[in-house]
Amino acid sequence: MSNGWRTLALSLGALCGWQAWRSCNHVAVPEVAECTPAKPERTTRYVSSELERAEHEDDTPPPASRSGGDGPSFYGVKVPPWAMAMLPAPGEDLRAYRDRMIPIAQIALAPQRARVARSLEDFTAAAHLDDRQHAELDAATKETAQAIQDRLFNAALSGELMPSTFKPMAGVSVARDVLDLVDKANRRFMGGLRDDQRTLLARHPFDFGDYLLFSTRWEDAISGL
Repeated sequence: MSNGWRTLALSLGALCGWQAWRSCNHVAVPEVAECTPAKPERTTRYVSSELERAEHEDDTPPPASRSGGDGPSFYGVKVPPWAMAMLPAPGEDLRAYRDRMIPIAQIALAPQRARVARSLEDFTAAAHLDDRQHAELDAATKETAQAIQDRLFNAALSGELMPSTFKPMAGVSVARDVLDLVDKANRRFMGGLRDDQRTLLARHPFDFGDYLLFSTRWEDAISGL
């Protein structure tokens, strides 16, 4: 047993001696450090540039915001560019604005006025309207147009339609009064027709409200102001 331990001890001693000799005579290889990915250097100038660009982007409104802020608005609704030409120009008085707009309105209304005139002519021939019925139609049209003009002028003078103090219900009140005048005149015209003429009118394109709107020369009342 003691010989076994002696043999083991000698063997370990020999092994340790060989390891010591190997370490003293072995050429040391320089240890190479593990390579790590190089990170981009963020200098103070780079950081400052990035911050300045971010602040500039935050302060700059998006294109939609810049374009949406241009031009007037009415109750939050932006006035489109084409409608801007219909508004009074800066420094333009009301008379100059009226004189500029009336020819434009007449050109726009001319096709509609020709249409309602043809429609009345066709209905007259189809329903065989007599002179009394024609006179009643003319009187209802003229008197109603005058009543509408008076109502609108009174609303303008009283401040009901002033943009600075305008309220939606004031517009509703004016519109209701105008519609009541048109309805009353239409019933007057219809009352002068025979039953067969009213039946024909129900199928015919002619309409009193349409005729009143486009046949009346509203610009004549404005020109006299």
